Amino acid sequence: MGYEVKKIFEDVDYLSKVHTKKDYEKQMNMFKENRYSLLSGIIDAEDPKAEAEIFCDDVANEFKKFGKVRGGALMNLNYFMIYYVFPAIQLTEEEEKAIRICDTIKDVWNSKFKSNISYTNYETLMDGFQMKIFGIPIGKN
Repeated sequence: MGYEVKKIFEDVDYLSKVHTKKDYEKQMNMFKENRYSLLSGIIDAEDPKAEAEIFCDDVANEFKKFGKVRGGALMNLNYFMIYYVFPAIQLTEEEEKAIRICDTIKDVWNSKFKSNISYTNYETLMDGFQMKIFGIPIGKN
């Protein structure tokens, strides 16, 4: 099964730059409503590793230039995975299943893209936002 990578990662450059808690909450809701279902191949797979391989190959094929995914594009893809794909899986699926799927995707992704990403849950990401005035952090947002 192939993945609609263009749709899943639509506006990846914009969505990977999250600045406020409010924006992140809005964008996560949009991702879950409009794009999460496009990951059903991995979510419902008997063998998530095989599906993760297909998913990562599809991402690589969509975003590669001159044979590989370039640094800036890869950075945005990594952030997108961390901000949206992994937390959406954890928000939607049963905990044990979510961890198994996320670990599998993370391992395949890191191997495929020579990255070193990890994942966390939505609540931890939301708790990490800080309010800033003139670029100076003044507390939780």
